[in-house]
Amino acid sequence: MRPAGFTLMELLIVLAIVGILAALGVGGYLRWRASSAVTEGTQVFTQAVNAARSGAKRLNTCQEVSLTATSASPSLTMRTYADSSCTGTPTTRVLTLPAGVQATLLGSSANSMRFRAPYGTTDADPLNFRVFWAADSAISRAVRVTGIFGKVIVQ
Repeated sequence: MRPAGFTLMELLIVLAIVGILAALGVGGYLRWRASSAVTEGTQVFTQAVNAARSGAKRLNTCQEVSLTATSASPSLTMRTYADSSCTGTPTTRVLTLPAGVQATLLGSSANSMRFRAPYGTTDADPLNFRVFWAADSAISRAVRVTGIFGKVIVQ
C-alpha cells in the first residue's frame, strides 16, 4: 500500500508546468500595464486641454497648457491668467503623467497652447502630440488638438 501524498517527481512536474504558464503570461501582463498607463497619460493630457478651454470660457480669462517633456518626469503645466490678454502673473498648476509615460510634440516648435476668452479659442495651428511608453515606444497614442476651437482627438 502506497502512503498518502505526492512524490517529489510529481511536485517538480507541477512546478515546471506552473512556471511555464507564468512565463507565458508575464509578457502579456506587462504589455497590458504599459498600455493602461499610456491610456491614463492620454486622459490626463486630454482633460488638461479640455479644462483649459472650458476655463477660458467660464472664467473669461486666458488659459495656457504647456508640455514639459523631460525624460525624468514629463508634466503638463496649466497657467490661468487674471485677464483675457495672457499678461501678468499666472496661477500655475502642474499635472504629472503616470510613471513610465512620455509625451512629445510632433512637427512643431511650440510646446504650449493658449485658450482665450470669450469663446475658448486658440490661435495655434493644429498640434499633434504622441503619448508613449518610455520602455517601448510602439505602445503609444496620438493626440491631435485641432485648430481654432481646440477640440481634442485621440487615436
